[in-house]
Amino acid sequence: MRKNAESLAKGIIGNPDEFIGRLTVMNKEKQRLTRLRLNEAQEKLIGVLKEHDRVIVLKARHLGVSTLCRAWHFWNAYTALHPQTFAVVSHTRQSAEDLHRMEKTFYQNLPAPLRKPLQKASAKTLKFKDTGANVRVFTAGGKGGTRSFSMSSAHLSEFAFYDDQKEVMATVSASVGDGQIVIESTPNAYGDYFHDLVLQAESGDSEWKLVFFPWFIHSLYSATIPAAMKLTREEEKLKKEHGLDNGQIAWRRKQVRTLGIDKFQREYPATIEECFQSAVPFFFDHEKLDEIERVNLGSHEHRLYADPVEGDRYVLGCDVGAGIGEHFSAFTVVSYSTRQPVYHFISNKIPPAKLAEKILDLAKRYNNARVIVEANNHGHLVLHRLREFRTKNLYQEDGHDFFTTNKTRPLLWSALREALEDGVVEYLDTHVLDELKAIIYKRGKPQAPRRGSDDVTMSMGLCYYVLSGEPLAVTRGVRSSMLDEHIARMKSKRAKRTLPWSVTGGDTVGGY
Repeated sequence: MRKNAESLAKGIIGNPDEFIGRLTVMNKEKQRLTRLRLNEAQEKLIGVLKEHDRVIVLKARHLGVSTLCRAWHFWNAYTALHPQTFAVVSHTRQSAEDLHRMEKTFYQNLPAPLRKPLQKASAKTLKFKDTGANVRVFTAGGKGGTRSFSMSSAHLSEFAFYDDQKEVMATVSASVGDGQIVIESTPNAYGDYFHDLVLQAESGDSEWKLVFFPWFIHSLYSATIPAAMKLTREEEKLKKEHGLDNGQIAWRRKQVRTLGIDKFQREYPATIEECFQSAVPFFFDHEKLDEIERVNLGSHEHRLYADPVEGDRYVLGCDVGAGIGEHFSAFTVVSYSTRQPVYHFISNKIPPAKLAEKILDLAKRYNNARVIVEANNHGHLVLHRLREFRTKNLYQEDGHDFFTTNKTRPLLWSALREALEDGVVEYLDTHVLDELKAIIYKRGKPQAPRRGSDDVTMSMGLCYYVLSGEPLAVTRGVRSSMLDEHIARMKSKRAKRTLPWSVTGGDTVGGY
């Protein structure tokens, strides 16, 4: 009989679904301890965790994702054969303590035949006596952080709210190695590192598996349907797009009245895009940006849309960085005739003096393009070098180089926004579009979000600032014909080839 009980216990412990189903959690609605019964989101997530070692969970609130992740780690530690550490990192000390309290509840309420002795139970650690395996809690940005500890697996809870997401990720990745890392979070800011990870995972450009749980996956998110309830046009659209019923629409309507639409969409998103767009004062109209065709020009420094056309004129705008691995240098070339970008250069490694050589070479290639360089900071050195090279067509105003000031900066941004929102720009590189979408309006001016960049945006703004003072020199019909031809060239295979020129002249492959 005893052997049968031991055999049964081993069978339960060895099966994550069986074991997790016997864990106890605090039911917030009933305010008492109850058995963990997996909801639809939790069932889907545990299936993903069994198959993937890099998982990002983007979620609406109160779906039990954190609970499932802690239960998964607890089971892994319980069944480990070696002294491995299964770590959870949270953004505040309070939330870290709450997550660890959950693990203690798991252990303390296990059925007696399943419970094995502990070697250590502290405010941060549960360590099992037989193997030394443990679950441990950390606070992102806390003293010492995760640097001093080796971990086999990590759960990064509410990752979007960490002060330094990249630093935490670098530290955890180095420690975990080939072990499992699970990121779960509601969204926080458009254009932050978490958003970048989500976009990469969504497009399949990374090793991460993205799992998105919209609010309506939860069966409890439904309400009594009011008598004579009449849906708005927006609600009809949502109902059709997501297969909602009137009870779910009634619940959503009630929550929107309480939270406001912006906060509701952030806390209870229906789509991935909705997650990051709510409650953000974006400078550019996202609907207009969505009308612009996305072109994937790769992730290298040189982004070539189209070669120069004989007889056309071009303007080259340059925003200069230090070239030491931090802020980027960027320049953009735009056609006078079509008003379309034909080239971008983006790098944070090239020093200003060398940047001048690239500008000179590219300006010559694009029919001696007119060159406007922001003279602030390192731009002064670039302009000095360009004059040493006797560069033609350097842009000046009233005999002076162009400086971005409180007076001129709004003019740059306004010229660019007008071009984008008036439908002048037909296509843009994916990276550039994402940068434009991330620009917010804060403290009375447009700027990049925290940990974001606006370097390409500034280089484009310089171009369209110059073009705003130049009338189109061709009729609408001629311009339309030129634009059609231009787009055809851009889409050709030649647009994807390696740049066929070098600073020193001559035809080379990959000359930079």
